[in-house]
Amino acid sequence: RVPDGFADRLVTGGLTQPTAFDFLPGGRVLIVERISARVRLVVNGAFAPVDPVLAVDSVESAYGERGLLGIAVDPRWPGSPYVYLQYTARTGFNQVSRFTASGDLDGSGDGLVTLDPASRHDVLRIADVYGIHNGGTVRFGPDSMLYSSQGDDGDYCAGQNVASPYGRILRMDVRNLPPGPGGPPAPESLAPPDNPFAAHASAWARLTWVLGLRNPFNFHLDPANGELFIADVGQETWEEFDWAPAGGMNFGWGWYEGPLRTLFACAFDSAGSVPPIYSYDHLDSLGRGESAISAGLYRRPAGASAPFPATYEGDYFIADCYGGWIKRLKRTGDAWSLAPPEPGQPNADTWAAGFGLIPHYLVGPDGALWSC
Repeated sequence: RVPDGFADRLVTGGLTQPTAFDFLPGGRVLIVERISARVRLVVNGAFAPVDPVLAVDSVESAYGERGLLGIAVDPRWPGSPYVYLQYTARTGFNQVSRFTASGDLDGSGDGLVTLDPASRHDVLRIADVYGIHNGGTVRFGPDSMLYSSQGDDGDYCAGQNVASPYGRILRMDVRNLPPGPGGPPAPESLAPPDNPFAAHASAWARLTWVLGLRNPFNFHLDPANGELFIADVGQETWEEFDWAPAGGMNFGWGWYEGPLRTLFACAFDSAGSVPPIYSYDHLDSLGRGESAISAGLYRRPAGASAPFPATYEGDYFIADCYGGWIKRLKRTGDAWSLAPPEPGQPNADTWAAGFGLIPHYLVGPDGALWSC
């Protein structure tokens, strides 16, 4: 159920556990499936005649939090025809790898592109020890940097250790990687000089953008200014959404779960940690759910054919995978709160309902909010 004046429609079906997607020129959509490890291409609402356009080799999908998880198209496309995938590998790593595309890159012909499995260039490898809390989102920001979310791998205090790769969002400069297969490079070679811990002795600290997270499976960047919006999945009680207008911020896990002080005594202090902009108890009747999902900071794309009203500009959409709801947050100064209800909303707090088991949302080039 969506507010009056909005409509929810099916673009295409027939997918098997899709976890993320990204857009190519011409409105084409690349979608990844978690267990099958397939990358599938949708052109004009139908699967491309070559389907899948890539089957990723050696993806480990045992446990519900492993598999092919994230996808990002290089913003320099078609000059740099690269697609970046984040997945758990059978070699025991959380991995980000780049694949090279060929075919109708600019979308002026039949729309078909394929990804060459032999072109795989590994960008990042982080040990996946326990199979849980793997993060999973990979996105480019408006700064052309590549951001990757990494969960705490079941180590409650890892997010407080700046020298750890876990429990944080990493920020990498991949523009100077050589073409073709290879990798991975030394992690510190990917660290932009303006990262907050760029002078630290640890390579992982140099790559860290923000830390103190449990399992940031999903995040978005504001396309206007690069500010980061993170859904951090909670443990027993609280789900939270975090806002990072700058790098170097610490969101408190494992000292805090939402607003709640945990029982963990981490060796690393969370002094100065930043509280969430929105959190909810699993038992809250107005926000029932147990898996926070970021649905995106709304900016109307140039030339959008189906934009949301101008009053939505700069609003942040949040969701819950199991609660099935979407809520809308509006900013006033540095505070975020639920937006005033729209006519036809399911209730005063919930902008839309009936969207259960959706792990990924993205504002499309048409200005609509897409989901899988």
